[in-house]
Amino acid sequence: MKFSVSSEPYKSYSGFGVDVAIKRTDDLDKRMLEHLRGKDKPKVLDLGSGAGGQSVRMVEVGALVLAIDVYDFSEEFARYRSKGNWSEEVLKFISADISDLPNVLDDKKFADASMQRTLHYLPYNKAFETLKFLRTAVQDKLFISVTGMDSAVGENYVGKNLPLSERFMKLESAEADIFQIQAPICLYRQEEFISLLETAGWKVEDIWQSAFGNLKAVCF
Repeated sequence: MKFSVSSEPYKSYSGFGVDVAIKRTDDLDKRMLEHLRGKDKPKVLDLGSGAGGQSVRMVEVGALVLAIDVYDFSEEFARYRSKGNWSEEVLKFISADISDLPNVLDDKKFADASMQRTLHYLPYNKAFETLKFLRTAVQDKLFISVTGMDSAVGENYVGKNLPLSERFMKLESAEADIFQIQAPICLYRQEEFISLLETAGWKVEDIWQSAFGNLKAVCF
């Protein structure tokens, strides 16, 4: 049963950028959906799920989805379950910080995971620990994206020349308002992103930069 998740304009929640997935799929979303179509009810993580645009689409192709976001979207997910006649086994939401995944997930295992436009809201050391933990929790593939240093967000980013370990700060006020990002962020160059993923135990199957300068990867 397919239905439109939202007819509202793009919006931001708690200063963590615009929720793109609620309105549309990008090329990484589409690759993940195609990957899931070949599986039998895979258990999937949607990290930094926002209001659940991609979560719903993954359920529609047969996945059992656990969505996690720091903002509380419990009411939105309850509406999706009601409209789709889905149980919490099919679509569940937990409000939590992704840096606390080991405590949130315990020893649960998942076939695949999506983490779109989320990891850059963690400082580098926490991003590394999160990816390292996910390597033990996810059995197949990770579909992940971050805001790149070559994006419009990075043009006036004050941490541009800092080492990764120190590169975690807020945007200048004008840029923060434009991009609706009030939280501190860590931007990545492509080689830095590859190194982070591989050091955390992932193998990069494919990586590319979008027309907007964001970095997207499929890992296993």
